[in-house]
Amino acid sequence: MPLQPLTARAVVILVLVFAAFGAQQTAVKAVVDDMAPLTQTFLRSLGGTALLALWFLHQRRNPFRAPAGPSMALGLLFALDFGFLYVGLALTSAAHAAVIYYSAPMMIALGAMYLIRDEPIRRFKVLGILFAFLGVGLTAFSGAGGGGTATLAGDLLCFVGAVCWAATVMVIRATDLRDLDAPVVLFHQLFGSVPLLGLATLVPEGGWTVHWSPALIASLAFQTVGVAFLGYLVFFAMLRRHYTSQVSAMNFLAPLFGVVFAVVLLGENQNGLFWLGAAAIVGGLCMVNQRRAGHPA
Repeated sequence: MPLQPLTARAVVILVLVFAAFGAQQTAVKAVVDDMAPLTQTFLRSLGGTALLALWFLHQRRNPFRAPAGPSMALGLLFALDFGFLYVGLALTSAAHAAVIYYSAPMMIALGAMYLIRDEPIRRFKVLGILFAFLGVGLTAFSGAGGGGTATLAGDLLCFVGAVCWAATVMVIRATDLRDLDAPVVLFHQLFGSVPLLGLATLVPEGGWTVHWSPALIASLAFQTVGVAFLGYLVFFAMLRRHYTSQVSAMNFLAPLFGVVFAVVLLGENQNGLFWLGAAAIVGGLCMVNQRRAGHPA
């Protein structure tokens, strides 16, 4: 099926998807006292794996037909990615986590130009990447007030999670995994991360001390069904139907929604330095996703 420009319906769907992606940090942070973050991400991966397995069963497809080595690397990187992000969320504000974590597309663009070399080097993109990393620095040192506290350690962990996200994409683009359907690749990320994240919950700080509450159940359901399953499947479906550049250009919505949800639902107040850093990251993301006329995909 030939790629099509985004329609009004597709734009609305993508706004909802990126709103879900941005809200995930707030969902984790809101119940971090009820369940340890590592336990949350373990149950998220376990539930997402089960739902995807049922989806493949319904489709009568075998998701295990993939190169073993790269697939194992995906599982490891996915576990590290969300392990660092979720632990970082316990130490920093949801707004900081959302903004810093979504610096990953900058690193992906940098790796595509200088490591994988499957994209041409463009000065405008490089400038956008540098601009965004300046924003990360400003955000990390801005502090936080109101209902949220931010620490440099927590921000750093979220940034390491973003690095693992970027490394995951590099593995996919540099190996035979690039020829597989995106849902299959997602399945291997989730499936491979389950045993690693399960082991991580056994450490003293990981813990299985749980205070079950309606908020915790709602948060886990949202993280698992809304993001790890439906969110990613819909996002990949949009990528298969519409121009990649047009879909990717809306990435900036995720950190923006992340900040909005953190402020509205958690009462996190941010200072001027944070907003300046957030604006730099969003501006850099827009510059990275910019395409010249005549190059829509």
